[in-house]
Amino acid sequence: MTQYELESRWITPEGIPGVTFRFSDLIRIKSGEHAGQTAEVISLISVAPEPTYMVVLPPDEKSLVLRQQEIEPAGSNAGRTLVPQKPGSLPFRRH
Repeated sequence: MTQYELESRWITPEGIPGVTFRFSDLIRIKSGEHAGQTAEVISLISVAPEPTYMVVLPPDEKSLVLRQQEIEPAGSNAGRTLVPQKPGSLPFRRH
């Protein structure tokens, strides 16, 4: 399956079995250098041996590639722009 075919299946309402996160979902990174940070899912890279995603961290939009087990749900931004908040407030506000 090509990357185009994979992502075309991923964005359908049915999605892909075993793939938890969708385009534009907000996730929280569970461990490592960026533990606790919230990012936005922008791409599904692969499904085997486990789903792997490309995510971006605001405000500089640094890209990371993370496996499904390394992230957890933090909501959905429904395609809106992510804007970082001051420490102690919610991670992002919707624009």
